[in-house]
Amino acid sequence: RDHVDHQVARTALAADPAAEACRAWLARNAEHERLAVQWSRLEARLHREHNWMKLTRAQRRRFPESRELDDLDDRIEVLSDENGALLKALPAIVAASPFGICGKLTIAIKETNNECEDVHKLILSILRDYRALHGDA
Repeated sequence: RDHVDHQVARTALAADPAAEACRAWLARNAEHERLAVQWSRLEARLHREHNWMKLTRAQRRRFPESRELDDLDDRIEVLSDENGALLKALPAIVAASPFGICGKLTIAIKETNNECEDVHKLILSILRDYRALHGDA
């Protein structure tokens, strides 16, 4: 049964450009979040161990971690730019399956980021209700 469910999901993704676009956006978003945590931990350690904020740019460059921070920052920026562009395009991509609709709603939830609590709760309730009616898409 699980194998059949995964095959149905893969087929739906292939047939639904919105679902595929959302899958790509969500994968990049997950990588972005993981890298941001990694960057934050590294910077916190540098603050703690080397008083990072008091160092000059030249002094910071002497640490191998400086390059790692720059690399993380560069990748985070690329992911953010790619997802920003896709977010602008996503409304024009028509969802052809429950996976596309749920993907769009999931992105809307992540993008509202509790900025407007009532709207965030409403979108969460729409996604919950839709999944209850149509299965866990």
